[in-house]
Amino acid sequence: MECQKCGEEVEELVRVKVGKKTMKVCEQCADVVRESEEIAGEAEGAMKDMMGYKGR
Repeated sequence: MECQKCGEEVEELVRVKVGKKTMKVCEQCADVVRESEEIAGEAEGAMKDMMGYKGR
């Protein structure tokens, strides 16, 4: 099987949800994707807090 992110052949793929899409990636890429999603979520929260956003 081939990782959708790095293109390397691996024995096992992990499903990771990125936005609205689900990707099948290797374990190393899955860690990177999860990390970047977590950072993006925190950044969005900080930006909304700075702007005084009261919705959702």
